Amino acid sequence: MPAQTPAEMTLPHILHLSSVRNYRGTRMSYFSDTKGCTLVNNFTLHYPDKLSSGRPFTSTCVPQGIWVDLHDIEIIHTIDWQHGGFEKQAPGNPEFKVQSRLIAKGTFKDTITVFRVPEGRVASFRELDVQIKPIKKGAVGGETKSTTLDGVGYSGMTSRTVPDEGLMAGDPGTLLYVDPTKDEWPSDHDKPYLQLEGYIDEAEFASLLQRMAMTSAPIRSGVLRMVAELFQHEVDASLSEPYHPHDYGMLLRGDDKTYGITRARSETVSVAYKPIMLQPEPDEYDAAVDEAAAPISMDNLPPDIVSKISKDMLVSIEKRLKTISTVLCFGLGIIVAVLLLR
Repeated sequence: MPAQTPAEMTLPHILHLSSVRNYRGTRMSYFSDTKGCTLVNNFTLHYPDKLSSGRPFTSTCVPQGIWVDLHDIEIIHTIDWQHGGFEKQAPGNPEFKVQSRLIAKGTFKDTITVFRVPEGRVASFRELDVQIKPIKKGAVGGETKSTTLDGVGYSGMTSRTVPDEGLMAGDPGTLLYVDPTKDEWPSDHDKPYLQLEGYIDEAEFASLLQRMAMTSAPIRSGVLRMVAELFQHEVDASLSEPYHPHDYGMLLRGDDKTYGITRARSETVSVAYKPIMLQPEPDEYDAAVDEAAAPISMDNLPPDIVSKISKDMLVSIEKRLKTISTVLCFGLGIIVAVLLLR
């Protein structure tokens, strides 16, 4: 199907500005109502409205980049027994293996609407759980190594039917939708959620973990750039700027309403730390002078000693000090008299 021309899009886009404003004002999604829509394949959706050329308006599922702010970042280390199932393990194979992963909570300014055809919206999200794992070098990107630039040729003013296999075939990462209210497995969630399972090359993942382990500075913030195959209406793709909040759709395929999945990957992971201000060690001479200059008083005594000094003890100490003072004065007077008589 040929791509539309700017001339074809001008009038329909003007007519659809009201729906775009409605979406911006009330957070309505292009995927809230999909009655009358037709799935050409799992990556191309046609709407009932048509261009002047007769071609229907289209949403295409292509690689979309979303910046995710991370918080509650943690590193988890797990030791698993490497049983071989029904396969016999070769002699010398390790029986246990240590595995590590980075987990976090993420929020983003865009909206991902999980939907079905023709039912429409199932749930909308601006947050997700994040899980990053290591993988062998070269696996991330799948067979095609597609980027968001590859999706431009299938969306917006150049919308056309996406190949049946999509653009991120073979990418190992996933963006998963789960409804725990219908799931029999135990979960920490009590309402539907999204979870990204992304991968980083083993060497780079180990280097990231090493850097995180070497510092005791508190984490200030984290940022992740997720690329996932998501639907976007051609009007939103044409009229919005990269810095605008975007309206994306995630299709629930088949009859399963508990789980939904689309291919995704973690392209960028960044962790920032707060600087630690080290206090200079005090000079030994200055510390000694300060200690010697401290006046001897009740205020300088430790609390446990002060609590043991009773009133009677203070009176006794005062009397003894007066006696010592009298003796000293008497002795000093005798010494002065002897010196004068010589």
